[in-house]
Amino acid sequence: MQKTDKARKPSKAKPHAQKGKGLISATLDLFNNMDEGELAMLWHSMQTEAGFGPDFFGPEDPVDLFAEYLQSCTQGEAGEDDKNELLADLVEVFTELKIDSNGGHREAREKIQAIYDLLENAIEAHSLNPVDLMMTGKILADAGWAVPDSLKQAMAEALQTAPPDSPVGTGTDIISSLLEVADQAGQNPFDVYEYMNSFMAGFPPEASVMLLYELIAGKKAVIYQAVSGFLLHPDTTLSQSVAEALAFSAKQTPVESSLIERLVRMRPWLQQTRQTHLDVTIRAMRLNALPPVKAELPKIIKCYVSVCDGSGTRSLFVTQKVGAYYQIASVMMKLAGVADAMVLPELSKSGMDDILRQMKTSIPVMETDLAHVTRMLGLAIGDNFGSGHLPPFKFVEVVESLGLGPVHPDHATPMEIITGLLADLPPEQANPTAVARAHADILDSEFTYQWFEAGEALEDLLYPVKGSKARVAKLLKAYLPERRLFWARQCAISALATHGDEKTRHSPWKQLAFVGRDIASDLPLDQIPMMKKVAEISVRAFEGRL
Repeated sequence: MQKTDKARKPSKAKPHAQKGKGLISATLDLFNNMDEGELAMLWHSMQTEAGFGPDFFGPEDPVDLFAEYLQSCTQGEAGEDDKNELLADLVEVFTELKIDSNGGHREAREKIQAIYDLLENAIEAHSLNPVDLMMTGKILADAGWAVPDSLKQAMAEALQTAPPDSPVGTGTDIISSLLEVADQAGQNPFDVYEYMNSFMAGFPPEASVMLLYELIAGKKAVIYQAVSGFLLHPDTTLSQSVAEALAFSAKQTPVESSLIERLVRMRPWLQQTRQTHLDVTIRAMRLNALPPVKAELPKIIKCYVSVCDGSGTRSLFVTQKVGAYYQIASVMMKLAGVADAMVLPELSKSGMDDILRQMKTSIPVMETDLAHVTRMLGLAIGDNFGSGHLPPFKFVEVVESLGLGPVHPDHATPMEIITGLLADLPPEQANPTAVARAHADILDSEFTYQWFEAGEALEDLLYPVKGSKARVAKLLKAYLPERRLFWARQCAISALATHGDEKTRHSPWKQLAFVGRDIASDLPLDQIPMMKKVAEISVRAFEGRL
């Protein structure tokens, strides 16, 4: 991360340019005053995230590891290599802890709370300097954890207490550093956005906004495209400010047509207010757009989708050929919608096949086509709308690699999905005998062992109850009735995933559709074999953790 003596001429007035001026001055001053060890630590963290740093080390107890990290921050005795290793370990074990917590492990939830408590104590004791606060926010963001407001507030206070007359940089150092990362990432704006987003995770919104203004003013193509990812940021103010800054910049600098097309793809995923702001940006960009550059799309080889697991998570992936290489485009969808997406580029044929085999052995998948994939994505985006969680920016990369236009939210209910699937069945395949057989047959499906309930609410309900049979009855009576919609949707989405897989002779889509239809009805749950099995497996899982 080398500094430069060449300063850029002051940029012209930008929207809200004076707002947060003290924060951006202090933010830039923070970077200017980092010593070489701190700069190296930050750069190492970026490199490691990009996959160019040393391998992760073996996992340790997360709470002890975080306590060790806080101690190293307070005492400042750890060497650069030791602290870099510690940062890498923290991201790894925190990620694993989040996965365990999502899987219903009480101990994981308790450890996460213990770590947050340690962090709160350190913040209250003012034992973390601004660089430590920034790196801690980045660790949490990289592991998929929420960055607490208290950390952002502490960062804001640290920046506000910086000397008001400190020399103000122009953002050149930060842009230069991010460009180095962009070079490592092959100029991929989606990867650069990930670095930028986690890099600023601990910053207060005002400082983030002003830093992004400086980055946009730098007129670096890959940074400019990466900044557009903040239009999907959870913070509405940050998203709106970026839209305004991009619109303003478009009046001064020609815009690549591919970026405009990207924003058009993103537009249907936004709520109405954000769409309005984005429309202004798109119109401004079109007035100063460069001629379109036709890019050759990857060739699609095969498409795959999975059924839902017990939490509602499902995946799809598409194998593709790009010139002499191969790649895999993948999307993970959860109950709240599209949760993660990635494109694994420049794979060898054997490398792609190895990844494909690993995916097929980890989750039940069915081969399908692009139209089916698009429908599944639309349903997931509909879930994003319902939950209020926007899809990640890398989802745009997947949509572009598949050659899709805007993917609009599909708000179909479980019953609507199921009705559509069953509409063309002949009467003899939909009579009461066929439905009864479907209820029995679905219990033998390979994925049903994953279908169970877990979590704190379930544990609180079952702890006072003695005996497995009593616990199963308790779930069927007092817990699962409130989960009808969830399990009906599990069946509907999984039926859709397995529908049309002509290479699987015994596809369970009809069984799933019939069972899902009964779950969505008012049929007592203890008369639905699948729901009884869900209750039984849930109790076994609960008792296995006692």
